[in-house]
Amino acid sequence: MARLTLDQFTDFFKYYKGISHQQDAIGELWKAMPVSLLEEDSAWVVAYRNPIKDEQVDGIVTADMLSRLSGHPTASYDANFVGDCNRLFRDTGFSEHLEAMRMLMANMLHETCNFVYMKEIANGVAYNNRADLGNGPNDGPKYKGAGVLQLTGKFNYQQLADDINDQKVMQGVDYVSTTYPFTSARVWIEKNNLLGVCLNQGFDACCTTINGGWNGIEDRRVKYALCQREMR
Repeated sequence: MARLTLDQFTDFFKYYKGISHQQDAIGELWKAMPVSLLEEDSAWVVAYRNPIKDEQVDGIVTADMLSRLSGHPTASYDANFVGDCNRLFRDTGFSEHLEAMRMLMANMLHETCNFVYMKEIANGVAYNNRADLGNGPNDGPKYKGAGVLQLTGKFNYQQLADDINDQKVMQGVDYVSTTYPFTSARVWIEKNNLLGVCLNQGFDACCTTINGGWNGIEDRRVKYALCQREMR
């Protein structure tokens, strides 16, 4: 029986969309893997989670495109901001699906008022002692909403820090909102299978998955039309 090449094996993950038969296949692979490969410190896990902030990532998103989408000057968007946007699309699989990219971009524009508010306006005191967020008595302001989808709470910050192997994330909202303005949303996007929602259910479902309801739906739709025009 022929053995899969590395490229063929990689294709299984490249085209993973979270649909049921693929999930079943991943489950079978997980069950067949030696316990040593499932350890947090196994070589492949460590390599997969290497720090990403210094990596240069290319994609369709440019500073000029973000300017056209947001109405702000091109100079507003530095290389880290643009690169992290492309990184989020790449790492979550959205870069393979233009229409899904447009759906997500429209929602990120809405959630941040066109990338003006990259961290929560409120002081975060209301999040103190929120056990559901992993917050202690003084953690609310430090771990208030950061990035395009408002990463919130010590537990979620720690999950991001572990996922991208950068414990500096635990410095809090200022570090995350500037260093990982888009990557901050990656764990949530993957946990909620947002790409699958976009591909299988469409734009409105993308909006309600992110928002939990219909808040701002008209603005989201306007921004979606803009993204369809400008993102090519």
